[in-house]
Amino acid sequence: MPDWFKFGRKVDALDARFSKDTPLREVRYAVVDTELTSLDARSNRLLSIGAIAMDGTKIRIAEQFYTVVNPGVHVPAASVLIHKLRPNDVEQGIAPEVALAELREFIEGRVVVGHFVHIDMKALRKELGDQQQELSNPAIDTAKVHRWILQNSPWREDLEQQMANINLAALARIYNLDFHEAHHALDDAFVTARLWQKQISRLEDLKIRSLGDLLRVAKA
Repeated sequence: MPDWFKFGRKVDALDARFSKDTPLREVRYAVVDTELTSLDARSNRLLSIGAIAMDGTKIRIAEQFYTVVNPGVHVPAASVLIHKLRPNDVEQGIAPEVALAELREFIEGRVVVGHFVHIDMKALRKELGDQQQELSNPAIDTAKVHRWILQNSPWREDLEQQMANINLAALARIYNLDFHEAHHALDDAFVTARLWQKQISRLEDLKIRSLGDLLRVAKA
């Protein structure tokens, strides 16, 4: 295809750093979560980022990333009740561009994993502005993974209810994971990492065994 015809088209090519043939247990992952001023994608701003590294199913506890971000805007009181980041905490946070530079270094060469991760990725790319292409890592949504597993497992009468109830707390109960502190970016990233551990095994049982297979069913 000539270059002039590609202009304006979305080319869905995988970054050369990531081979589609890599087995799931050999992929390097970065499980990411964020806290935002609100869920309104038009106006929300980044408040904190949490991430933890995984090599296949192994959670690398010593390789963590957490930072509070000062977006330079008012933090709504209603959102403070959710993420517990007070205005004083945010004022002491680092600038968004510094936080994103550090995050990009942490996730270099890793596939991003998160629960409803499209929300996190959209917020991060918005903060990057014209440089949003610098966050080009493939991203996997554990909520999508769970739905795919349900759809490809033996049918159950309560399937519709199970498909609807897929927030992180609900999935923690389904996968028998301890879940204490919600809406803290690093804690939620750690719970998501443990969820992803268990999902990898279930995916392999359902013949999803490579990065290419995974991207086909759960790419964000």
